[in-house]
Amino acid sequence: MSKLNIDRIVKDIKSKTTYLTPIIEAVCNSVDAIGNNRTDGYVKIIVKRDHQTSTDGQTETAGSIVAIDVIDNGVGFTDDNADSFDTYKSGYKIQQGGKGFGRFMYLKYFRSVSIDSVYEQDGQLKRREFTFGHKSEIIENERITDVEGLESTGSVLHLSSIINPDEPDKGLDVIARKLVEKLLVIFATQSETTPTITIMDEDESNPIVLNDYVGKNSGVVQVGDDVPLNIEGRDGNVYDFTVKVYKIYFSAITNKICLTANQREVSDVSLHTYVPEFKETLSETDSEGHQRNFMVKAYVIGKYLDDNVTTERDAFNFDKEVDSLFGISEKTICHRVAQLCKDMFEDDMSARYTAKKNRIENYVITSAPWNKTLLASMDMECIPVGIDDFELEMLFRKKKYELEEQSRIEIKEILDKQEDEEIDENIQEIMAHVNEIQKSNLVQYVCKRKEILSLFNKLRRRLEDGSAHKENEIHNLIFPMIKTDREVEYDDHNLWMLDERFAFTQYIASDKVISKKDKKEPDLAIIYKERMFYRNGENNMLSPVCIVEFKRPKRKEYTADENPITQACKYSRKILDGKLEMPDGLEPVKVSKESTPVYIYIVSDITPKIAEFADNASLTKSPDNEGYFGYMPSYHAYVEVMSYKKMYEDALMRNRIFFEKLGINVD
Repeated sequence: MSKLNIDRIVKDIKSKTTYLTPIIEAVCNSVDAIGNNRTDGYVKIIVKRDHQTSTDGQTETAGSIVAIDVIDNGVGFTDDNADSFDTYKSGYKIQQGGKGFGRFMYLKYFRSVSIDSVYEQDGQLKRREFTFGHKSEIIENERITDVEGLESTGSVLHLSSIINPDEPDKGLDVIARKLVEKLLVIFATQSETTPTITIMDEDESNPIVLNDYVGKNSGVVQVGDDVPLNIEGRDGNVYDFTVKVYKIYFSAITNKICLTANQREVSDVSLHTYVPEFKETLSETDSEGHQRNFMVKAYVIGKYLDDNVTTERDAFNFDKEVDSLFGISEKTICHRVAQLCKDMFEDDMSARYTAKKNRIENYVITSAPWNKTLLASMDMECIPVGIDDFELEMLFRKKKYELEEQSRIEIKEILDKQEDEEIDENIQEIMAHVNEIQKSNLVQYVCKRKEILSLFNKLRRRLEDGSAHKENEIHNLIFPMIKTDREVEYDDHNLWMLDERFAFTQYIASDKVISKKDKKEPDLAIIYKERMFYRNGENNMLSPVCIVEFKRPKRKEYTADENPITQACKYSRKILDGKLEMPDGLEPVKVSKESTPVYIYIVSDITPKIAEFADNASLTKSPDNEGYFGYMPSYHAYVEVMSYKKMYEDALMRNRIFFEKLGINVD
């Protein structure tokens, strides 16, 4: 006598099932009970509803489904079948793929389940009736009686008191089509012995024969013949599969690959996962010129699938991606099947691929020319159909990063070789690994520098009315005002015009208040990385501090309080006093008044007043008379005052060789 916690078993079922699952299980069991030795087999699915009327109280409408009967003329519940049924996870029907678990799936969706079956024993027909237990017994209220007046065997499965009456579809045609898709493996091998499967309402009105949906001139048509598929597993064994591909004209779902086991659909995956062109519904024109849409469904059958299906038949024991234990993964099977489907619909797939490719190329030509060098590297086969511009640009950026990273690795490997190799050979090898994207990026970057220098030079000149450009115009060109480097991309500022070492800064703040008391702020406060402007990113008191002050071009008059050298030194002192926080606000910038280096840049025209301020600070005039420099011990600060002319000419000089190599006019 079995002792189980049946309600707990049912409650623990977490598989991907629906209200169709117990119906499919019942139909498959009925087909097994009928067998392959008779041509008059039938399975009837009787739908019982509550009776509903319309709001006027007169017109009756289709009510919600409350119960379902599944009737067959199979061999019935013989003693062997009953003993097997009363055994948890019985192996009695293991040759047919029986798991001994389907009986619990009925109780997941129906509160009351019972069997009324007629079977033959020793030439005598007997009737076995019982209900499905909820507590510890699988079979309850069993009663066996002799039968008179009946001529054949068969069973009725009563599925009553549906738990969620709102879940099933109300229309029989909708339920029929969904069942056909799930049971298509049965109809795929239809013969004279395939039972007739019919669904109907309780009054037997509007019967729908599921078999009629499959075959020529019906809603489900097989494409070509069965296709054998052999796949070698990681274990070295070769596994045999059969692929059946169908056009389904009534379905609105996506094109799919379905893996089956024991004549049941187990799992599916969208075909466009492997061939993007299958994302949309296909269509064809019939002999009368009418267009019909259809979806493609490929069924995969094989002993490997039968042997490795889970107990609930909702998945397989082998891995989805890469399988090292069972031999073949789900991804491997589906990839091969997808290629078969692609070949079957070659004309449609080719036309869609060409349209997609043209759309991508048109996007690059008209909207994103910077991606031209990437086109040859893009895997057009894998790009989704109907992708929008934003997603497409993200794919290009990802590819760009992958190629650049690969190139960096290859170049590093070359540079790590022994130093005694010929430099020319090294250069040639490096250039071979610098891809077209990196060359294009370099050219674009150098050209941008030339344009920035030209713009900066224009800002040095007077306006048509004789006035000078404002300080903030130059400031924003060098680094956007009221921003930090957490808000400004590296390529969006031009601090290289002052000093190329600004590429290795840890934190840059533009017009940010250091001390909340006086509300004054430097134009730029820069925290360098340590070890000669290169460090590991930690907040370290040896990291240099830099202050930059811009003054309006052509400005001549300054008061004593407007001395930019003194202002910058005061700002640096506040930083050395620990009043500036790191951008995350978790801690102040670590500094030491004795050891933290300070660099101060003053950018202004060298007027008599600026010269006076520089002399008072004991700074030395530069050889070109365009600036001053020196060290102020009281602030531990190196100070450089430079004119806009000097800033421009020094930046031009540092970049001239790049301009000349690219043939760019530097005048």
